[in-house]
Amino acid sequence: MSTSVQYSANHQRPHGPRAARLRSSQGGILPGLACLASALLAMLQQESIRSFEAWAIAWVFDRVLGGSSYSVRDIIFHNIGGGQPFGLMVTGLCSSAVLIAPVLALSGVLFLMGRIAVPRLARAAASALLIVVVCNGLRFLMIAGAQQAWGEQGFSIMHHFLGSFLVITGFVVAIIVLVRAGKTSRGRRAS
Repeated sequence: MSTSVQYSANHQRPHGPRAARLRSSQGGILPGLACLASALLAMLQQESIRSFEAWAIAWVFDRVLGGSSYSVRDIIFHNIGGGQPFGLMVTGLCSSAVLIAPVLALSGVLFLMGRIAVPRLARAAASALLIVVVCNGLRFLMIAGAQQAWGEQGFSIMHHFLGSFLVITGFVVAIIVLVRAGKTSRGRRAS
């Protein structure tokens, strides 16, 4: 005795957590290529990024620190009219460009692997980028504040020790955020 089974359109599609995960991560090719291209662009356009970063940091200094602040290309002048004026240069090694490029490159690779749901990885990548940019901005703020308070000695301590520690810690946290995007708690699937 044979029985006939008809499949509707709904029964022909795979169901379950694995099918959902594959569908949601298949769109990672375009974001992955965009992240890799952005990482390359960040390194090639480092001079423009440094100039923009100097402008943005000067804007923050002007509202937070004593005296006026302004920027000329990649140099931030601060404490103008508030005592001794100072200048900080956003160099290639101190720029956020050297932090965002590896974060973007790792994000691109993770998107291309297709094992992490695109929305989840996009949120993690945005968070990681925000972390490294904010940490680097805080580093500049710490350096300028110490420079205004203690002169060259304050600059050296903040630039070489505490500021570097902050940026390295922020970078490590950003990488952890990206890596954790692929991890799920027991019993839950990535979304």
